[in-house]
Amino acid sequence: MAKAAKEILEAETLQILADAGYYNSEDLKACEDDGIEVYVPPHEGNGRLEKQDRFVRKDFSYDAATNTYRCPAGQLLHPTKKPWMNTSGRIEIRYLGSKASCGSCPLRASCLSPEAKYRSVSRWEHEDVLDRLRQRMAGEDAGKLMRRRSAIVEHPFGTLKCRAGYQHFLVRGFDKVRGEWSLMALCYNFTRVLNILGFERFVAYMAEKACVACKCGLASALRAFLLVLQTFQANIALWLEVVTLRATPVP
Repeated sequence: MAKAAKEILEAETLQILADAGYYNSEDLKACEDDGIEVYVPPHEGNGRLEKQDRFVRKDFSYDAATNTYRCPAGQLLHPTKKPWMNTSGRIEIRYLGSKASCGSCPLRASCLSPEAKYRSVSRWEHEDVLDRLRQRMAGEDAGKLMRRRSAIVEHPFGTLKCRAGYQHFLVRGFDKVRGEWSLMALCYNFTRVLNILGFERFVAYMAEKACVACKCGLASALRAFLLVLQTFQANIALWLEVVTLRATPVP
């Protein structure tokens, strides 16, 4: 979606924001390679380890100069010679602690399982991409940008649910549901266009497009559409008066 937006806007660079559900390391790498700056809450930690009150990976600090991780006890974890592929297909490097250090560590109970002899931490081969994301998200601007994102993209769902009463889909099947949602989105977007441009500017824009369409045989269809818009314009004022009258409380 980010690449499509970048192409449509004909922009050399682009800044995008998304919620945590869009977090994906490969997509982040692809966006950065394409000049797209991403703001999305990073996925950190291991839920299973956190429930056991054990150290997670974010508790280990990485030193790029020595290519090592330092554990909360101050011991170093060194990389293995051969990378490995995890279950999702990412190439990662494993960093291992020593049996001697981990075995006598006073924080062992907070780090290792009872049967483990040493601690290991994995690092993606393009982890620097995620490091830059974490740095962006830790900045002061990230909070402001994410709040603005919520204000822009979250309210349409509330508007559709409250104003249109659209609480659930009326049809079944993916294709039918997608069509139903497309109609609701079209109605919402059309309302936004009218609110932003105003009716007169919108009609003028469509009239301009109608003139261009004369060359490709679409003029008759656009003229019919403009006729519908003019009828809508003639009746919307009366409709708004009726709605306002009904909404006025009785003194």
